[in-house]
Amino acid sequence: MVSTQIKELACETVGDGAMAEPIDIFFETAKILLKNSYWEDRPVVITGGGTREKIDEVRYVSNFSSGKMAKAIALSLYFKGANVSYITTKGNDGLPKSIRTIDVEDAKEMLKATKDALYSAKSNTQTTKRPFLFMVAAVADFTPKHPQQGKLTKSMLGENWQIELEQTSDILSTLIIDREDVTTIAFKAEMDDETGLNNAKNLLTQKKVDAVCYNLLQDAKSFGGEDNSITFITKNDQIDLGRHSKFDLAEKILQ
Repeated sequence: MVSTQIKELACETVGDGAMAEPIDIFFETAKILLKNSYWEDRPVVITGGGTREKIDEVRYVSNFSSGKMAKAIALSLYFKGANVSYITTKGNDGLPKSIRTIDVEDAKEMLKATKDALYSAKSNTQTTKRPFLFMVAAVADFTPKHPQQGKLTKSMLGENWQIELEQTSDILSTLIIDREDVTTIAFKAEMDDETGLNNAKNLLTQKKVDAVCYNLLQDAKSFGGEDNSITFITKNDQIDLGRHSKFDLAEKILQ
């Protein structure tokens, strides 16, 4: 059943009784039809989007990540009945309203939100199913060391502007203890086809993850597209999933 919504009714009064939005009816119907026993009620944490590291109140250091792959995984898992916690810098436009969304800005906030979400997932007493973490977010490697309040003006900065950066905390490495008894899938984007695949494979041992989704980028225009290509890597296997829409790739990853 899809609940009615509160809005202006035919009698020109505001109240509960208006039909739910068609997209919400679609989401709930699809969820009923597509649920499967493996994912149903399983706690899943997903991170998505590129973090924004504040320089001042109007500028930040970031990357070109669109967050679309993370959204596709969140939607696919929702349809399968998973209990999804979606941590993102990109909002939840286009996703079911009932997906638990945690909005963050920078790497520090994403680290805390992921730690908290993993704790909640592992503490879930309504299921004995092992939680999953999909680390899809493109977390900045560096952040401004001295973020400023207000806006730095051109007259204040002069002709040259040097910004001192410091490394952010690596979320997967920092949360190794928190990820005990959590199946972890990392995402790795590379642009060098000679070293990229080995770098992705090394994550299995370096970050103690169960699988890596490796994406070889052609150029900066690869970000934000509707399709993608992924190689799914585990300790014992390497599967080329091919190029597909991001939702279809999400389905293949979750099989």
